[in-house]
Amino acid sequence: MKKFVLLLVATLALTACKTVKIENGEVPDEYLSRAKKVEGVYQGSFEGRRGELAITFQGNRPVLTYKDARGDSFVMPQCQSSVNDLKWAYVTRKGVVESVGFYFDPGVCFMDGREVVLSFSNNYNTIHVRILDRRYFDRHCRWEVVDPRVGPREICETTQREVNLNGKFSR
Repeated sequence: MKKFVLLLVATLALTACKTVKIENGEVPDEYLSRAKKVEGVYQGSFEGRRGELAITFQGNRPVLTYKDARGDSFVMPQCQSSVNDLKWAYVTRKGVVESVGFYFDPGVCFMDGREVVLSFSNNYNTIHVRILDRRYFDRHCRWEVVDPRVGPREICETTQREVNLNGKFSR
């Protein structure tokens, strides 16, 4: 009985939120009124550089732009990076948009990230921005004696570590 209750709680937790995959960068009509709540201009900083983040809509298509003293790129201007169409949105069961992801092209610069992730505060007044910069794989090995007849054996584990570029913006 205890396992059944745990399974039921886990199932309800998983059905509480869902990721909506976006076709052609356009917000589906049933989510458009909620999505437009994030429209506006936000002031803040990205990786320590003061800038302006703007979310506008062209019909059902949200457009994300960023501008600072160096230009209109989240990364170095020489990279010629670009933020493209909306890729996905994470919506709670109550219809609150928690986060969204836009396709990201790093241009000529080497970055592992291919999307800009925006996470919203409950009242949509604050946005946290994240772009994956690098993904590192660390290998840790140790020697263990599993069977004394065979002798020591090397056991290795690989862990993944991500380094993100971050920003925070407010209305």
